[in-house]
Amino acid sequence: MGIKKIGILGAGRAGTALARSAASAGIQVKIAGTRPARQMKYHLMQYAPHALAVNAGDIAEDVELVALMVPQEDLDDVDTGSLADVLLIDATNRWEDEPLPPWFQDSLDRGLSSSEAIAEHFSQTRVVKALNHISHWDLDADRATKTEAQRALAIASDNPRDAAVVATLIRQLGFAPVQLADLAQGRSLEPLGEIFNEVLGAEDLVQRITKDPAC
Repeated sequence: MGIKKIGILGAGRAGTALARSAASAGIQVKIAGTRPARQMKYHLMQYAPHALAVNAGDIAEDVELVALMVPQEDLDDVDTGSLADVLLIDATNRWEDEPLPPWFQDSLDRGLSSSEAIAEHFSQTRVVKALNHISHWDLDADRATKTEAQRALAIASDNPRDAAVVATLIRQLGFAPVQLADLAQGRSLEPLGEIFNEVLGAEDLVQRITKDPAC
């Protein structure tokens, strides 16, 4: 069975692109941003007309997973308790000039990947790294273009069952999922990683990651 309903935390370009892509695949979408739900009406009418606006604290209710698509500098604004027991796709990216919360920087200084840092902070949440190494334009491409490209998207997780759920979503979106060994391998998905914003098939993606010294 496929994924029927997802939540998206972040209503910017990436979040609304995922909302459009998911809706075109027949998936119900709830989306939350920094503004209250009642203030997002016209924004969503233009950028994600099939998504339902909710308040951030309600994003995890009655969904199978939540995609985290907010700037990493704004992670302190996310209520960790509202995401307890949730399968969370970390689709955030670390940019060199971006100020980071102290806990996040401390985790990076200790040698953790960005997703490991998020998993440590959101300790009641099951974190999977995915959907961050593709541009919002490509994420929202029409299904025929995706199928023709046979583009692969990587999934980094310490939990095979959670990775399999995310793989199902990626297939529904029109891409080929590639499951990596663990969450630490999410480094390869980051902006300086070997596969970031690269259009690769599954075999080429695996080869790139295997050659990545960060892994």
